[in-house]
Amino acid sequence: MKMNGYDLPLSERLLVSLHNLCATSNQMAIKSDELARILQTDLNEINHNLERHVSEGYIAAFQDQEGNRRFYLTSTGIIRVCSIFS
Repeated sequence: MKMNGYDLPLSERLLVSLHNLCATSNQMAIKSDELARILQTDLNEINHNLERHVSEGYIAAFQDQEGNRRFYLTSTGIIRVCSIFS
């Protein structure tokens, strides 16, 4: 994925992808294996970046009723994505 003519690192592609998928609330949250498939990237790498973004406050995580961990952008994450676009 290129933004402003530059290749984005996986960590930023992940944030942009969550934004593009409208994963901005727990109702729209997405599983890491779905993100790995969409980004065509190793699941372990996706999980590592997701956990880092959770600790940074860009992404929130929770367990759904089936026991799956789901992720979505926080308001801070949305602002971070907007800064990538500018």
